[in-house]
Amino acid sequence: MTLVLVGAGGHAKTIVEMMTANGTPFTAYADPQPADWLDLPQVAEDAIPEGAAFVVGIGGVTPAALRGRLGVLDALCARGLAARDAIHPSAIVSASAALAAGAVVLAGAVIQPGAVIGRGAIVNTGAIVEHDSVVGEGAHIAPGAIVLGGCRIGACALIGAGAVVLPGGKVAPDALVPALSRAAA
Repeated sequence: MTLVLVGAGGHAKTIVEMMTANGTPFTAYADPQPADWLDLPQVAEDAIPEGAAFVVGIGGVTPAALRGRLGVLDALCARGLAARDAIHPSAIVSASAALAAGAVVLAGAVIQPGAVIGRGAIVNTGAIVEHDSVVGEGAHIAPGAIVLGGCRIGACALIGAGAVVLPGGKVAPDALVPALSRAAA
């Protein structure tokens, strides 16, 4: 099966390492710029073969960038391509958690029982999503951030590195919870 990496910047490096560790290496990458660190054929995004699966390797550290990232995922899915979720082998994901298409869970992240990770969302290195929390589509839980039990994180919201969303907290779509801060219910 053809598996294409979409985007080849810094965030993509973690995705490539993760998928290789999972035994599902990429067969090509799509990025407007050549990536000298990748030993793969480069293809145009509109030339990804029909029936291919893909993982979005584009990062996003602002809600606007996360909207753009989600737009790339949606456009490729609309063409009939299959968005793969990507889970690092060192991540802990509860059997009762639900991950939607294109979700990315990086090294050392923990997803607890009853949690829902939306389409195209990123749970970054060492982040924790506690029980019964919902992370909206395209949202990014940055490295070391903690989303405590029963929270609702809106679409394309960014929970900054080391931030904590307190139990039952609600974060609006396209919101930014700054790094090292706390968000209350």
